[in-house]
Amino acid sequence: MLNALRKGAGGWIAQLFIALLVVSFAVWGVSGFLTGFQGDTVATVGKTDVSAQQFFREYDLAKRRLGQQIGQAVTDEQARLFGIPGQVLGRLVTEATLNDEADTLGLGVSGETLATQIKDDPTFQGPTGSFDRNRFIQVINNAGMTEDQFVAELQKSYVRQQLASAVVGAMEPPDAYLRAFHDYLNEERSIAYLVLTPDQVGAVADPTETELTTFFNENKSDWRTPELRSVSVVRMTPEDMANTGDVSDEEAQKVYDSQLATRFTEPERRQVEQIVFKDMADATEAASALADGTTFDALKTDRGLTDADVDLGLITRDKISDPDVAEAAFSLTEGSVSGIVEGRFGPVIVRVTAIEPEVVTSFEAAKAEIKQELAAARAAQEITDQFDVIEDARAGGATLQEIASNYGLKLVTYPGIDATGNDVDGVAIADLPGGNELVSAVFES
Repeated sequence: MLNALRKGAGGWIAQLFIALLVVSFAVWGVSGFLTGFQGDTVATVGKTDVSAQQFFREYDLAKRRLGQQIGQAVTDEQARLFGIPGQVLGRLVTEATLNDEADTLGLGVSGETLATQIKDDPTFQGPTGSFDRNRFIQVINNAGMTEDQFVAELQKSYVRQQLASAVVGAMEPPDAYLRAFHDYLNEERSIAYLVLTPDQVGAVADPTETELTTFFNENKSDWRTPELRSVSVVRMTPEDMANTGDVSDEEAQKVYDSQLATRFTEPERRQVEQIVFKDMADATEAASALADGTTFDALKTDRGLTDADVDLGLITRDKISDPDVAEAAFSLTEGSVSGIVEGRFGPVIVRVTAIEPEVVTSFEAAKAEIKQELAAARAAQEITDQFDVIEDARAGGATLQEIASNYGLKLVTYPGIDATGNDVDGVAIADLPGGNELVSAVFES
């Protein structure tokens, strides 16, 4: 079904359009692929990313389709020989280009339209000719997608089709648009005007009392000031009520210990470079050259590679998508080069040029922040617990001043608020608790 949706971009004009878009987005850059991933993204077009998960899903589907054609399972090595990784990446980059342009133009598809298209698709119809949900789930599961992923991809496909149709489709603009466009380009007007100076006007007599009164009555709104109300507010916010002194070191230590690995530890980072070879023979030749004294930089130059082609960046272990490459990179000493690593997309040789060791924030350094968070959480709970008590006191006739005094709360008075939330000078009150809801309640009272 998704392949059918791409047919709108199948003609040579659409291909030219797509190619132009790809070239235009190249200004922002598309990150390298076969020379290694940086994080979870294999390519970026404008503000649209192609994720590693998305690539591997499409890559596996392409291998399966090829396997069905040749009658046997396809290995990664065979897939490379057929050019499958490059084909998949090229298609995903093309789709990302259209998706990014569609986002820029604000294109979209309604949920109702999507539901209708899925329901009417013959692929998902059962023996009776009507939509069969079990078949629908089976088809998308066979494609390695969840229902949410399928619907999201389907929506993007329709949007891409809109964009392609706008360029190559037989669209007929409305007559009103053509007339307006014609008038904008071709309409001409002749104008004539006079210039009057103060000297030509002469002396102007002062208005009479009757004239002033008439003018005032006709323009009273120009002298009208908005209604202002003075408001007293009992503030009950975690920031106002939080007391870090109520939090013990032992409580803070428990939080620190539970979040040490995820929050207070910066993992080790390494500047990693890798060269991916086309096959094991090529990698073995390179490894022999390194053993004979050839440098990694010379090896890179001999193969016509730039720094950007081999550099994975200063990254943590979990950001290297290939576990074998990650293991090799984080086993090396600074400045050293690995042996041949059998990577996911071919043999790899890795070099580490810099190491930033793991950094752990001490408990003493984190204690104040943890106590503030715990105190704010307790204050939020206290607000919930006290709300009914305070409401009972208010219903019993206690003034806000008495309530604030009895419960240790903060009473804030705003001397003048208008119906739009501005102060007496017409400036919006930035720290007004409750915002527009409070203002509405004040002017309904």
